[in-house]
Amino acid sequence: MADLLSITQMIYVLATLTAVVASAFLWQYRNRTGALTLLSLLGGLAIWNGSVSIVLFTESVTVASLSLRTVSVGIALVSLMKLVFVLEYTGRERLLRPRIVGALAIPSVALVVFAYTNPGNLLYTTLEPATAGPIAITYEFGPAVVLYLGYAYAVNAVTTAMILGFLYRSRAVYRGQSLVLLGAAVAPWLAHVTYALDLVPIDPTPIGGITSGILFTVAVVRYRLLDLMPVARDRVFDSVTDAIFVIDDTDRLIDINPEGRRLLDRVGDDTASPIGRPFPSVFAGTDFSDRYETLTDGGEGTAARATIDSSHFLLTVTPIDDDRNRHVGWLLIARDITDRTNRESKLEESNARLEQFANVVSHDLRNPLTVARGYLELASETDDNDGYFDEIERSHERMETIIEDVLTLAREGAAVTDPEPVALNTIAETAWDGVDTGSASLAIDADVSIFADRTRLTRLLENLFRNSIDHGTESADGPGLEIRVGTIDDSADGSFDGFYVEDDGIGIPACRRERVFEGGYTTDEEGTGFGLSIVDRISTAHGWTSGSTESETGGARFEFRGVDSVPDSSPGDSASVADIEAESRRD
Repeated sequence: MADLLSITQMIYVLATLTAVVASAFLWQYRNRTGALTLLSLLGGLAIWNGSVSIVLFTESVTVASLSLRTVSVGIALVSLMKLVFVLEYTGRERLLRPRIVGALAIPSVALVVFAYTNPGNLLYTTLEPATAGPIAITYEFGPAVVLYLGYAYAVNAVTTAMILGFLYRSRAVYRGQSLVLLGAAVAPWLAHVTYALDLVPIDPTPIGGITSGILFTVAVVRYRLLDLMPVARDRVFDSVTDAIFVIDDTDRLIDINPEGRRLLDRVGDDTASPIGRPFPSVFAGTDFSDRYETLTDGGEGTAARATIDSSHFLLTVTPIDDDRNRHVGWLLIARDITDRTNRESKLEESNARLEQFANVVSHDLRNPLTVARGYLELASETDDNDGYFDEIERSHERMETIIEDVLTLAREGAAVTDPEPVALNTIAETAWDGVDTGSASLAIDADVSIFADRTRLTRLLENLFRNSIDHGTESADGPGLEIRVGTIDDSADGSFDGFYVEDDGIGIPACRRERVFEGGYTTDEEGTGFGLSIVDRISTAHGWTSGSTESETGGARFEFRGVDSVPDSSPGDSASVADIEAESRRD
């Protein structure tokens, strides 16, 4: 019997010391979320086991009686704080309102009050000095203890269920932490059950307390429990609008948030779960894979831009280290910067136009202005000034042309946001009527309707016709020149891809074809150089791509691809085109 008492005393003392040491260690984290609740729980374990230790060691009946009553304080704290902590941990803080916490605390407060007052012998039916035995008092529990044990076991069942639920739905990165907390929560009560069922000769409840204190300490130290409560991390991870990927040191994807999964859907990843797969293979064939390799190769760069489809992303990679400063993986955040990139692109275009306009004002307009001023000075010095005024008028006309072209160039930069179906052959005929064509002729092989801005498409074709007539032959009126408008079909499946405008004139030298769309580029001293630049600007505003090449007859050919045709309207579909033409005439 003496040996059994000594073992029991040693176990309770060790359990008390474990709870005290764990509490002292946790005190440095007292300002973290959940720390005070966990401290209260460990404090309850220390009071519980410490009070029992005093009962086992003291020979004073008064001290033993007071200590036995104080055990209830520790038990009440453990039950209540465990429930509060698990509610915090699993994201049920909304239940921790004062009224609810007060209601939850009623059984624990009643236990403490009954322990010290014992009305009607509800808590102790017997509590008196021992006439024999290893401890100073003898006692028997009353019905209130049975009721509280039922409450305590119910709390334990509920908290265990909540942790198990969180464990089931949480990500792998939190499961180790949840398992440790689960063990810490149930260890004392499992130990008490074995004693209540008389399965062991001594009370193992303090052993459960020792286990609980150790596991709580492991959760704080090893799993950084209080750095940020898991539910808070979980909410941030799920609600952030950026795509987040957690990657281990072998480049395997180990965690991903909902936005990241949506991004994976866009690249066509239809696997049930990308977790465990190498990150480069998950985004194979995209900029993400290449940028990831670059950002994690040990260089100094930590951010890079990447694109998927028409979206632009800023990728930021941050190394992840464990508590021993060992590299264990990477955190990759992909932020959608499409709107910002588009604004930057528009700003660059605006700046380019401003610079272009500045060049026009400083150079192109200055030349005719200087000429006009010179002739005006000559006219003022002579009586015969008719010829001088003619030159001045021509200079003013040239300045007016330059100004009109520059303003047109500026206006055509705006994107086409509301295209309408138009018949390409009808628009071509309208544009031809608006140009001084001289003896040139037009051939149209474009029975197709497309989505475009009618006015701007007309201006595009007018400029192309005018360019061919002005530069397609050695003579200004383009004698014998034939201009053709036709469709471009995709060679792979024969579908409509765009249209072309070509002539059978002298063509454009290969060395100049890449520059013809540049603003201000011209081989004609009288030209402004903005005609084809306006064409390119209108094409870009529609979302088309423009290019210059040679026609089959050696003349100039301008191609526009990426053009959308009206559904059920393809080359040769005369009925559909006729409908569009009729609609165009009505407008």
